[in-house]
Amino acid sequence: MNNRDEVSMLTPVRTDADPLQGQRVRMSPQGSVLCALAVWIRRIPIAFMAIFAGSALIVCNPGYFWDDWVWRFQPPDQSIRIGKELGIFWGGYLTNAINALAHPSLAMRASALLAWVIAGAAAAFALYRQRVFSAEDAFQYGLVYAATHVASIRFLTSVAMYNVYIASFWIGCACLLATSRPRRGLLLSLPFLFFSFYLNSLIVLFLAVLILFALRYASASIDWSANFPRWYQPAGIRELPAALRTTLREAWTPLLQFATNNAILLALPFLFMLIKRLTTVKSTLYADYNDVHWRTVLSSLVDAFTAIRPVLRDYFATSSRTVTPLMLAVCSLICFVLLRIIPRKRQRTTLLAALAQTALGWVLFAAAIYPYLIVGKAPYLTSFYDSRNILPALTGLVIVLISFANVLDLAFAKIAVLRNIGRDLLLGYVLGASVACGVVTGLELWRDWIRQSAIMTFVRTHQAQLKNVRTFVFDDAAYRIGDRKLWNYEYTGELVAVYHSHKRLGVSIDEYENWPPRVPLIADEALRKRFNFGDYQFDKPHAIITVRNGAVPLTDSRVLLIVGSYFHGERWAEQLGAYVELSMAYEYVQADARVAETFDIANALAAYKRDHGQYPVTSAAAPEDGISTHELSPTERIGPPIVRGDIPGLFPLYMRRTISMAPHALGEPTYLYMSDGLDFKLVYSDPPDIAYAKQAHPALIDRMRPAYGTWTLGAKNW
Repeated sequence: MNNRDEVSMLTPVRTDADPLQGQRVRMSPQGSVLCALAVWIRRIPIAFMAIFAGSALIVCNPGYFWDDWVWRFQPPDQSIRIGKELGIFWGGYLTNAINALAHPSLAMRASALLAWVIAGAAAAFALYRQRVFSAEDAFQYGLVYAATHVASIRFLTSVAMYNVYIASFWIGCACLLATSRPRRGLLLSLPFLFFSFYLNSLIVLFLAVLILFALRYASASIDWSANFPRWYQPAGIRELPAALRTTLREAWTPLLQFATNNAILLALPFLFMLIKRLTTVKSTLYADYNDVHWRTVLSSLVDAFTAIRPVLRDYFATSSRTVTPLMLAVCSLICFVLLRIIPRKRQRTTLLAALAQTALGWVLFAAAIYPYLIVGKAPYLTSFYDSRNILPALTGLVIVLISFANVLDLAFAKIAVLRNIGRDLLLGYVLGASVACGVVTGLELWRDWIRQSAIMTFVRTHQAQLKNVRTFVFDDAAYRIGDRKLWNYEYTGELVAVYHSHKRLGVSIDEYENWPPRVPLIADEALRKRFNFGDYQFDKPHAIITVRNGAVPLTDSRVLLIVGSYFHGERWAEQLGAYVELSMAYEYVQADARVAETFDIANALAAYKRDHGQYPVTSAAAPEDGISTHELSPTERIGPPIVRGDIPGLFPLYMRRTISMAPHALGEPTYLYMSDGLDFKLVYSDPPDIAYAKQAHPALIDRMRPAYGTWTLGAKNW
């Protein structure tokens, strides 16, 4: 950073500046090195706090969550196929190598943490070398980035590679923007940037960085003061069109020169897309995974910039909602004390420079968030799983946070009591909140792992009773993290871990009951194989596993004791029954017998029609001239009246009345019959096994009510 830049970016020297910071310029080379070493030693405690305090419990968790389970048990050839379907031709080979490790989940979490820290350091270095931040600001940026509590899902196995892509991107940017030898830096950046594009949203961020770099390059050739001498006056506004034309003419030549010098960078995204297209195989599952919603392409540009407001709100709101005040205060105080140890800035950032930082962060945030908006994947920081979509944008978000700290620091300079400690108090709170939220998330993740361990232990203990069961329906209301709607990934993975086969499906009761008839997950053999139950048979017995929190609550202290017992090799699993209660029962299924009975009744109805020329009618008027008479009920249902638990004139002449053919109260299982003589509908309404029937007999499910049965063509909509 040269003297001109310091004058433009920084205020006069602070009265509380660290004396070593000013003495370094007057020291010998050896003394300067020792001074720099002393500075970094003072930075180690807060760096250690930011990197490890909030992430330690998460990183050391050995469990699998969400669709981690899908990847864990894929056959090697299937993993390779999935990678190619996703356009990552090498991904399957990497997955197989990771799954071959002794502890794949721990390896991926450690890799995720390392990559995340590298990404923050590389971005901070690039911002410092581009004179966006001072050295102190860049270090604080790295602290906030490393400690950030949002999108903790980045540490899960299935999302860990996001961190690697983002780190690769910022390493590439650092090579490109921060080296003193441009040609060498350009060549070094290419493999990192190319690799990062496998997280496709980073292509847009790359283009934004390239545009900003080009504008900065061109601005050096523009005489801004001559082109806009009176921009703040009314006369200057009238001259604005001419001034803009002059500016564009001056910028044209340097922009062409920039494009010529960096042609390979401009071509890199196109080269990537070509190679990805050539190495991608056709996929029925992922073909529309990232389809662009073309109607939202323009509106999403605005949304990308306005999204920063709710994101900033939720960034701070998550700590107030999830962390106790005492824990928040303790973590903030520790971070404040550690911040007081590190050297303080000799000068404050000027207001103009801070506003420029805000603008830069805002643009980078919008560029990173835009690709997710146009495919309908808006980031929600309050959602454990959907927050992953914010990961590429966190660089811009943290730049904005540091710029806000710089603006407030200028205000603190006017207040005597805050002049020397205000900035550290503010950053101490930001870091402390992130650390505290990270600890809370880590505890929640371990509670979820304890629940999963209890389920697997229970199933393993009752293997004899569950030997023939193929469908496990989980009524699970115990500890679990996040707001997932799809649980079959996890439950099926747990069953694979217990039985070491792909014959069983685990599904939550909500999923099971809300599946449509002939749900693709079960009907499609390719999907069954993809989600680890390729040898599954739906018609085999079903079991219901009820999971509830145990009599002994899993408090934070108890969770930490279990964690300690686990890592010390103690017999921690024996305590699971106290923390998580499980029970089992076979699912009551009568649909198969009821369907057979329904067809017997339908045969009797056919015999009745042969004798009488029509089906037993439930309407008051018989058909005239081949046209039936229907009624319009108060619920706007059009059709013949419904008879509950009986069929007029059918029993006992055409068949013996079955036990189930009797009237029952509303809401209870009962037969419904309706006919106008020309057509009929006979269904068993409100059955207790409708979820089973929707998959076992999908063609017999009544579209008008929760029921299954049979009907003639003209009666299907009654």
